[in-house]
Amino acid sequence: MIMDIASFTSESALNREAYKHLRDDIRRDYAGKYIVLARGKLVGAACTFDAARALVQRLEPVPEYYLVFAAEAEPDFELVYDLTGSL
Repeated sequence: MIMDIASFTSESALNREAYKHLRDDIRRDYAGKYIVLARGKLVGAACTFDAARALVQRLEPVPEYYLVFAAEAEPDFELVYDLTGSL
């Protein structure tokens, strides 16, 4: 699958804006957890990175772009991982 840069940029902007408004709540309420942002919303939190990714796979439809990060960390909105291994 080839990445659609325009869609990635749009989704990243939504997630960045959501994080800007939720940062303090995330750090306070989800310390020690991994957070999932998708479509500009906090989708959920889990104890491990893999469990957080599994939350995404249960969404309908599964978002093409999403962000998983430790609650205490500043997410890197520009970092792109190809978890399918096609890059």
